[in-house]
Amino acid sequence: MFLKTNILTFETSKPLKPVDYLHEILVPEAIIRLIIQDFNGKLSLEEAREIMKNSADFGAYIYND
Repeated sequence: MFLKTNILTFETSKPLKPVDYLHEILVPEAIIRLIIQDFNGKLSLEEAREIMKNSADFGAYIYND
């Protein structure tokens, strides 16, 4: 989506490649916002990051990552 619209380009994603920016920045930020939404907005960004970090091992185990 972002890659085909020229919203996310090599210039706007520097120093990362657009696909790396998508995976390393945009996806984690979207996940953090969804976690906050699941808690009805009652979490801070830092608390949501901590939940994301703590659930990574569980996700890897369940999905054989």
